[in-house]
Amino acid sequence: MNFVFDLNLHLYVWLLLGAAVVLSIIYVLWQWSRTRVLSRFVERTEQERDYIDELPPVSIVVDAMNETHQLDRFLPLVLHQEYPEAEVIVVVDSIAEATSDMLSEMKSRFPNLHITFAPYGSRSLSRKKLALMIGIKAAKHDIVLTTSANCRPTNDQWLKTMMRNFTPDTDIVLGYSHYRYKHDKHLGRHMRVFDTVTTGVQWLVSAVKGNPYRGTSDNMAYRKHLFFDARGFAGSMDLIWGEDDVFLKEICSQGNTRVELAPESQLAVYYAELPRAHALLKLRRDFTSRMVNRTAFYVQSAFSWCYWLRLGCVAGAIALAPLNTAIWMAALLVMLLTWVPAVLSFVKNCRLLQAPPLRLSVPLFTLWRPLYNAIYCVRGVRHRKSNYTSFYG
Repeated sequence: MNFVFDLNLHLYVWLLLGAAVVLSIIYVLWQWSRTRVLSRFVERTEQERDYIDELPPVSIVVDAMNETHQLDRFLPLVLHQEYPEAEVIVVVDSIAEATSDMLSEMKSRFPNLHITFAPYGSRSLSRKKLALMIGIKAAKHDIVLTTSANCRPTNDQWLKTMMRNFTPDTDIVLGYSHYRYKHDKHLGRHMRVFDTVTTGVQWLVSAVKGNPYRGTSDNMAYRKHLFFDARGFAGSMDLIWGEDDVFLKEICSQGNTRVELAPESQLAVYYAELPRAHALLKLRRDFTSRMVNRTAFYVQSAFSWCYWLRLGCVAGAIALAPLNTAIWMAALLVMLLTWVPAVLSFVKNCRLLQAPPLRLSVPLFTLWRPLYNAIYCVRGVRHRKSNYTSFYG
């Protein structure tokens, strides 16, 4: 085969290359616009954010139903938060006798610590929702912050950073949590980082723009009356999940939700088996996403297709003139036009969300993720019944 350098190309080749350039520019602008939204949001000054000066009393509801063994590490970090007035309500299973002595000892030292138990026989309901319902009903303050025993605040400013957002017009504050990236040594860890950051950017950007559709019950606060006005989790009682997205859809209104993304506000989540935990979280998120505002998902899908179409245009141009060196050079430039900005954008998103930066693998994972999502869609169909409580199943 003899390669030649010839700029006298067929019209169809020029059209395909031109389309690839346009699609690349569109994709890059979209990526940078999302990163810009998050970075500008995080970098705003306190005056621009309009924080409150007098922090409100808060009830922290801790779901420890399946994580009682984590309480000895979690509770000291919460009970030593620098905050004027907060009560901590820990919901444990009624058979969790192994933690009774430890909790009793801590309660003697911290009068703001309260322990409540979920009935062991309630197996036909979501254990997560049951724990939150019991804790919220026991809360004495007007604002509740929900979290789990497998989470870890990284400093003593977590609570203060979350609560400073409760201005008179704010009813809900969405925080962020992430698993411990450095402890994931298993196969596929880089793809899990990419998927976690991409998913986080998607729902956080939507929330920052005033269209929240998801949060995380590991780090979410709201006024207690919203819970009772929505009749608790009555709208998703048939589901095991939905306490942080389906429920959020019911309590959100125009302008009543704020996002907190300061490093001090982010929680680290401890999972025993990270690959399995990530897979289960993705399956349940995919299932409940059908019941929330789908706009952000459609936009993400459209630009994923844009990325693939650009690749198709480049491949088509090469196929029409496979021995032309000029085509290969043009194709490389078009690919770099997307790859370099996409990598830089993703690295910045990783920094904002406290994830390890990915670089050379970003273009590959961007191509792979639609197929990755499709695989989970198929798995979700096969395990659809597992999303429902046994009472409704």
